[in-house]
Amino acid sequence: MKFKMTPNKLMIALFAIVLLVIPIMTLSLPKQERSDNENRTLAKMPTLIDQNKWKKADSIDDYIKAVKWKYINNRGGKAFKDDFETYFCDHLAGREMWVKSSNALLRLSGQRELNGVYTLDDQLVQTFKVYNEATVNASIKAMNAFAERFPDIPMYIMLAPTSQEIFGSQIPSYTGLMSEKAFIDSVYAKMENIGTIDCLSYISGHANEYVYYRTDHHWTSLGAFYAYQAAAKSLNYSAYGLNAFNIETASRDFRGTLYSQTLDDSISPDIMEYYLLANGEPTVKMTCRNDREVKVYDSLYVREFLNEKDKYSSYTGSNVPIVTIETNVDNGKSLLMIKDSYAHSLVPFLSKHYGKITMVDMRYINTGLNSLINMDEFTEVMFMYNVIGFSEDGDIPKLALTR
Repeated sequence: MKFKMTPNKLMIALFAIVLLVIPIMTLSLPKQERSDNENRTLAKMPTLIDQNKWKKADSIDDYIKAVKWKYINNRGGKAFKDDFETYFCDHLAGREMWVKSSNALLRLSGQRELNGVYTLDDQLVQTFKVYNEATVNASIKAMNAFAERFPDIPMYIMLAPTSQEIFGSQIPSYTGLMSEKAFIDSVYAKMENIGTIDCLSYISGHANEYVYYRTDHHWTSLGAFYAYQAAAKSLNYSAYGLNAFNIETASRDFRGTLYSQTLDDSISPDIMEYYLLANGEPTVKMTCRNDREVKVYDSLYVREFLNEKDKYSSYTGSNVPIVTIETNVDNGKSLLMIKDSYAHSLVPFLSKHYGKITMVDMRYINTGLNSLINMDEFTEVMFMYNVIGFSEDGDIPKLALTR
């Protein structure tokens, strides 16, 4: 009997080949540790054996104990199955193509929100819908206690709105967005001996300008500039105007964190800019410290990051526990900034007015600040967070470790 290939048989054959080939390729191809586009570490292959215990085992009981406990007693074999599925999905051959295709189909079907990111015409917006009130109250309590311990040092808080507050009116009400202004007002109302800085009004007044990236959750250098102007009265400096700066285009192909969550190539890449004083920048020594190394730079712009996916880290470097910036500004002023990454594009503006700025990221600190810095060295303290970052940060209460 002569075999006849029909379109249906061809489709079945191709589908069978795909089902066979993709798993083989997934398991046999070299594995990446990170996905640059998704900006995250990929899952590692789960193992049933604790190799260290296995090598030291010299009895049947020891060998039994070397088999990882969680796969025997924690949800039985289901734990290994779940971990393996995560690993397989993370390393699926052509995974990025499948994710992009899946997300594109969802958008074509009318779905505008993916992974907490809402898509407007040419703008991605991180959505703010809910927060843990206990987490926020614990942060407020820790900040107030910190201010009480150092009554002679003026302290301030700046909560930055995200792009949702600017573009929220274009997003349907049924999506359930919370008001960031209401959140900021509620936090500011609970501050004790901590001055509040209203940068929302300044940025809202420039909503039609390029103050937020299209593909990233941060504000642009222009957005940070308006925040710098908003802080001038509280921090007692005379802010420079826009015409005082030469603006350098550092990159035209930045795709940030929100792109990583959606892989939406339809959104235009972002432009990154550096603002440099036309009459000359202060001299700078920037020291970035983490548990493994210390790096020293003579600029607040770390240009090596412009060649990487995480281009935003070109502003004062990547997130580390402590960054110390020393300048030749000789006015006796020094600032301790307890912050998230929104501060990184703000600090280059503030550096024009301080001899020293120390940035502290509580997410990476597990000891009292007094063991890392000397509070007597600072004339001012500033808490600088974006609304969503502040609402989710459970590390601010570590301030209580400082005596």
